[in-house]
Amino acid sequence: MGSLNDEIKVLQGKIKRSERLTTAGLVVFAAILIAETAGVFEVGHGIMPAIAIALVIIQIYKSNYRKKLKQKEQLAKEVEVRTQEIRSERDAVQEESQKLAAALSALAEVQDELVQQERMATVGQLTKGLVDRILNPLNYINNFSSLSSTLIKDLRENLEKEKERLSKDTYNDSLDLLDMMEGNLGKISEHGFNTVRIVKAMEELLKDRRGNTTQTDINNLCRITLDKLKKSYEKEIEEKKINIIFDGLNLSLMMEVNMEQMSNVLFGLLQNALYAVLKKTEKVAFNPEILLKLKVDGDKLQITIRDNGIGIADNIKERIYSPFFTTKPTSEAAGIGLYICREVVLNHKGTVEVKSEQGDYTEFLITIPVYQPRPATHDNDEDE
Repeated sequence: MGSLNDEIKVLQGKIKRSERLTTAGLVVFAAILIAETAGVFEVGHGIMPAIAIALVIIQIYKSNYRKKLKQKEQLAKEVEVRTQEIRSERDAVQEESQKLAAALSALAEVQDELVQQERMATVGQLTKGLVDRILNPLNYINNFSSLSSTLIKDLRENLEKEKERLSKDTYNDSLDLLDMMEGNLGKISEHGFNTVRIVKAMEELLKDRRGNTTQTDINNLCRITLDKLKKSYEKEIEEKKINIIFDGLNLSLMMEVNMEQMSNVLFGLLQNALYAVLKKTEKVAFNPEILLKLKVDGDKLQITIRDNGIGIADNIKERIYSPFFTTKPTSEAAGIGLYICREVVLNHKGTVEVKSEQGDYTEFLITIPVYQPRPATHDNDEDE
C-alpha cells in the first residue's frame, strides 16, 4: 500500500509539471503570435509548429499520466476496501477468539467447581458415615459413664455401712479411690458430651440448606424470634435489665425466604449479642442494650443486630465464620453458628458484614434481595 501511494504521488507530480509546461508553452505561443501580428518581430516558420507539436506531446503525456493515475487511484481504493474487509474479519476473528477463550475459561472453572463439588459430596458422604458410626459408641460411653457415677454413689453408701469393720487406712484408701473414679468419670462425661456436641455440629454442617422457601412477613418473623429469645432467657434479661429494641418496617414486607433457617440465623445472632452484654455486665456497670433493626434500601432488605457488649478483637474478626472456631468454652458452643449463618444468607443471595470495637459494641449487617428467586424443586429430594 505504501509503494502504491508513492506511485500515485509521482504521477500527480508529473501531471502538475506537464500542466505547468502546457501553460508556459501556451503563454509563449500567444506572445509570439501577438508579436508577429503587431509586427514587432518575426520568427522562423518552424518555431510555431514546433511549439504546437511540443504542446500536443505534453498533452499526450499528461493524458497518459491521468489515465495511469486513475488506474492507480482505483487500485488504491480497492486495496483500501479489501484492507478494511480484512481488518473487519481480523477483528471479528479476534472477538470470536476472545469469546472462545472466555468460554473455555468459564468451562474450566465450571469443571473445577464440579470436581470440587464432587469431592465435597464424597467427603460429605464419608463424614456422614463417620458421624453415624461415632455417635453410637459415644452414646454408650456417656451412658455407661453416667451409670458408673450412680454406682459410685452406691459404693459410697456401702462403704459407710462397712466403715466400722474396716481399718482406718483401708477406709481412707477406698474413699480416695472412689474420689479418683468419680473425678475420672466426670471428665469422661464432660469430654464425651463435648465430643457428641462437635460430632452433631459436623452433622449439622453437612445439611443441605437450600430448603423450600415461603412467603414470609419479615416484621412478624423478627417479632417471633425476639419473643423466643425473651422467653428462653427471661431470667437473665430481667436480672441484668437488658433493653431489647425492635425497630421494624412501617409497612408489612412479604419475602420469599426459608422461614426456619432465617429464624435460626436471627436467633443465633441475638444469642451472641445477649452473651456479649452478659459477659460485659460481669466486668463493668453499664446499660446493656440489643437492637434489631429492619430497613429497605432500594431492592435490598437490611437486617441490623447491634449490641453494646464486649465486642470482637481485631485479630479474630477474619476467623469468626470458620467452622468450629469459637471464643466460648467448648461446653457452651461448637463454633458453627456464624458459619451456618453466613451459608444461609449466601443461599438467599445476600451478604453478612460485621463491625466491632472490642469492649464497645458489635454490629452484624445482613443484606438480602427483597425479591428472591424460587428454588427449583426436586421430587426425589426426600428419597435422597
